[in-house]
Amino acid sequence: MTQVQKLVAGLAGLVILGWLTGFGPLSKSSSTASDATVQAMDLADTAVENNHPPLFMQEQLALTSIRGILSFLETVEATEGSLGRLQNQLKTFFALFDISSLAEFVLVTSDEDAEAVKQTVQDVSNQYQQVTIPSDLFRFLTHSDCSDELAPSRKAYTGLSSSSKQQLLRLACAQHIKTAYYANLETEIFFTRQSNALSFFKESNCHSYSAVCNSDKTSSYQAASDIYPILERGVEQQALLLGSAALLSLEVAIDWRPAIGVMPQVFSTDVAKQLGSYIQNKFQVRSWQAFLLDQAHPDKLTISSRRALLDVYRAEPVWDAYNVYWLFATRACVFENFHVPGSVLQATAVWSSEMFHAWSPCTDTFHQPPELGVVSLVHPSTNIAPSEIWDRIQPCLTTAS
Repeated sequence: MTQVQKLVAGLAGLVILGWLTGFGPLSKSSSTASDATVQAMDLADTAVENNHPPLFMQEQLALTSIRGILSFLETVEATEGSLGRLQNQLKTFFALFDISSLAEFVLVTSDEDAEAVKQTVQDVSNQYQQVTIPSDLFRFLTHSDCSDELAPSRKAYTGLSSSSKQQLLRLACAQHIKTAYYANLETEIFFTRQSNALSFFKESNCHSYSAVCNSDKTSSYQAASDIYPILERGVEQQALLLGSAALLSLEVAIDWRPAIGVMPQVFSTDVAKQLGSYIQNKFQVRSWQAFLLDQAHPDKLTISSRRALLDVYRAEPVWDAYNVYWLFATRACVFENFHVPGSVLQATAVWSSEMFHAWSPCTDTFHQPPELGVVSLVHPSTNIAPSEIWDRIQPCLTTAS
């Protein structure tokens, strides 16, 4: 397939993104399929004539097996709280998730934390001998496996917060993902109902512009994404979006358009990889990962509203992986090829200690309709001990399963 043909295939079916004109080159007047095709061809010709490579090169991926659709990716620190939350997560994972549908569970740690995390996974796995656990289900990576910039020998970024490193790893580790998509998890997330890999997706008919289909081209798969109108977000979330847009030198309006920005999120492996190439080409930098890490320092952010932005959100970083990913996929007009509005995160997630003490997990979370999502969380900011959380959710597992 030639470059022009690839670009036409990627653009022709995407004019449904007219509401995203703040980023894309398509206008709202593109209302018919024929208009869309003509406009896509015009854009392709113009791009080639001007020698500008397209932002995104899409080739339809055909899955030979459902195990090729999803991996889990999670960064873990060997602190008492993080390891305790990881234990809770794995217990609900083994009890409620069909692990045969998952390609692998990738856990990313620092070099010094690797053994403690591996031991925690082994200890919990040993408690579920009734479950057939594939020997290759869990894979362990270090920070430096995903990014040379985070190697212990590199001193430039040793002072960065774990949050900044985590944001980079959500994107940089895509190079090690073997599946079409990967779900970014965090240790506080636990599973709430019987589910499998397809629970994170919407299945529909396969078309020429579909990004991921089965091998016989009858079904396509788009990741179900929790998305919310930008205008309804809190000031900190809006600041992260503004900071992410400034990082990529893109403009974004605080309006009613929906966008991702909460955990967990399913990423397209292809989009995450091509994001790195986009950054390197646009900003002519040696390393897109170093570029992102450099911009994690608030004093290096160049934006007219920088002072107001940092007054709102002082913690590192002033960008995050979710917003950078969404901005790039939207700018390249491929977001809706890979994603569809849906619910993955349970609506009754617990964000404060007051919510936790009023929370009845069996009725509020585990026995809610599937359309409310397949996971939930008790956020670490609640300062609730993992053992106390487990005491609350353990009785719900028997009836949920």
